Amino acid sequence: MRFLRGLRHTGRRDRVIGVGPARLCRTCRRTAIPRASVVQQQQEDTSPGKDVDIRVQATKRIKSLGEAGRAREAVSELAQMARLGVQPDTQAGTALLHACTRNGQIDMAQTVFEELFGTLLQPDDVTFSILLKGYGTCVPPRWMAITSLLHTMDTKYNIQPSTTVYNCLLDICARTNDQERGYDIIDRMSRAQIVPNKHTMKAVKDRKALRSYLKRTLA
Repeated sequence: MRFLRGLRHTGRRDRVIGVGPARLCRTCRRTAIPRASVVQQQQEDTSPGKDVDIRVQATKRIKSLGEAGRAREAVSELAQMARLGVQPDTQAGTALLHACTRNGQIDMAQTVFEELFGTLLQPDDVTFSILLKGYGTCVPPRWMAITSLLHTMDTKYNIQPSTTVYNCLLDICARTNDQERGYDIIDRMSRAQIVPNKHTMKAVKDRKALRSYLKRTLA
């Protein structure tokens, strides 16, 4: 089984590197890489039930650190899980991604996504929604990156945009008053037969033109 082994810092910008058979982010300055023999022994000492408990507790701590504005410590928390010989799951990886984006660490989030989800984990629509929101908080929104991510979502992972994903896109348009792009997104929702929910209406509630077009198009 592939597993994360640890972090090391090189003084360069945040990125994700391979460490033995696994990878993790260069975002902590003092997290040591455990020796292979130690990791092997830790793996032998863990059981499936214990692994699950470690993942759950680590994911909770990652979320808490993100809420506290401590994104780098959240990455270190994931490294600690790896040092215990436990591979993270999609929920833990997504929590780390959220910790980065909610604190404005968009480049770090992009790197985490490309390396962690590109090699170890399978993302879901929540994972993509979080990264899309991150791009949308940039000034101006990084629409080229958003378009590229949607393409990756479709072609690499065979995941079609859900209502959650479209709600994120509409929220970006409404917040930045990008009316024409908002119309296009609503048209795409119609063609894909996406069913809006209460969060869809909430996303456009402050933009009368988008709200009216949404009601006419998807009613």
